[in-house]
Amino acid sequence: MNRFVITTLILLTVIFPRISGCEVVDRVIAIVNDDIITLMELEKYVHVEKHGKYVSVNEYFRNIKLLEKIDALIDNLLIKQQAKKMKIDVSDKEIDSIINNIKKQYLITEEELKEQLKKDNIDFKDFKEGLKTNVFRTKVLSQVISPEVLVTDNNLIEFYNKHINDYKEEEYRLKQIFISNNQSDPQNRAMTAYNQVKEGKPFESIAKEFSDDPSGPDGGDIGFVKSEDLIPELKGAVRALKPGSYTDIIKTPYGYLILKLIETKQGDTIAFESVKDRIHGRIIQEESEKKYKEYISKLRKSSYIEVKI
Repeated sequence: MNRFVITTLILLTVIFPRISGCEVVDRVIAIVNDDIITLMELEKYVHVEKHGKYVSVNEYFRNIKLLEKIDALIDNLLIKQQAKKMKIDVSDKEIDSIINNIKKQYLITEEELKEQLKKDNIDFKDFKEGLKTNVFRTKVLSQVISPEVLVTDNNLIEFYNKHINDYKEEEYRLKQIFISNNQSDPQNRAMTAYNQVKEGKPFESIAKEFSDDPSGPDGGDIGFVKSEDLIPELKGAVRALKPGSYTDIIKTPYGYLILKLIETKQGDTIAFESVKDRIHGRIIQEESEKKYKEYISKLRKSSYIEVKI
């Protein structure tokens, strides 16, 4: 599973209500109205963020502003409390639907998803609870914030003109190693090629040896590709790259890919009508984030919060 997929999954699982395999003795570290936050809950939260960078949670605590992490947990707990007051519920069917969409988007099976989570020491049940927390948050905010965000056509045109450079077609010069599903063991062959890339062997020579694409003899060079021409599972992975860097192995319906970004350039300006919906979503997101901060601030002022650490 490529790094972009892993990152996406980690972002979806930053809050967990229950903990297993903890490194510290549990105790209450915060009281939020009628609920509590324990040290074990905080440990699970930072365990996902530290993602193998630190040996223990205590070492991690020495490298972060701990109160900021407690604040994040408090904010999410306040949202959950509001959801309860508003009689908002999240069904198992909704969570299963989200998981199915994740599997379809990244072309992975449930077993592959569970295996990746296991590598990151994240229990599948905890992962589902993290998704549930996100859905609670979305539903609450859609009721208390979204109705207040109004966007007119004039707003859209003004935003487009002000951010015109953001709406130029990005083009990426890429090199690729493509391992076809027609190979007897494509996944293992892709892993062998990827390991050689990681070891520092020239990407071009690996492409010549392993790639099943016609670009293989040319070192995998496929020239410039427009962002809009990339399939979704490739677009996100390429956007995360810097020139000279490469993706992890990307599974596609046709085989396995490793992409290397050589150069990025901006092309023609995209017509307003083509990006109108995208601009609308961006404005909604930015305005919602501002209103979310205001909303959380109000909740905090009207709540009993005691941090005990």
